[in-house]
Amino acid sequence: MTRPLLHAATGLLALTLGLLPAPWHLVGAVLGIVAGWIVFPLTAFGRGLQRPGEPFLGGLRTYPVAVLALVVLLPRAEAAAAWGVLAFGDAAAGLVGPRVPAPAILGSPKATWSGTSAYLICGGLAAWGLSWGAAALATCTGWVVIDVVPSVLACFAAAGAAALLDLVPLPPDDNLPAAAAAGVVLHVLRIST
Repeated sequence: MTRPLLHAATGLLALTLGLLPAPWHLVGAVLGIVAGWIVFPLTAFGRGLQRPGEPFLGGLRTYPVAVLALVVLLPRAEAAAAWGVLAFGDAAAGLVGPRVPAPAILGSPKATWSGTSAYLICGGLAAWGLSWGAAALATCTGWVVIDVVPSVLACFAAAGAAALLDLVPLPPDDNLPAAAAAGVVLHVLRIST
């Protein structure tokens, strides 16, 4: 239960996209990689987070890489939204899916209707909340400019895309594909409006 809670808690750092001026938001994302690749593996806490048999490029290492990609490739509000989908959607599925009895989706051993629904709802709400939270903080600071914030529909569409992709077992884990799916949907919906 610690791992999904840490997954979600680090998602709150998306709010710093409304606070940190360039290039410090990128420095923050790189520090996440340093923590995930070097610091956590050296600590008992980090070793306790690893799943038995987890490959070297498991979730603890791909999560900060996914965040860096979002921060580099997307406008800040979209990056915060996609990060929210990744952090809270995946964590909610991991917490709810195994604990709330529901049928498996398409016979998947890891995906249930309860977990996927939690992914969609929590991921969409987190995306919307974090993108608007980052925009509000940017307004307060004055040194960060956030012009466009994703609509609630775009946030839930991004969460839906990531939740659907989460149904497919992809190596090394689901962090990179989920972040990519959420980011692409947010980007496409922004340029199409």
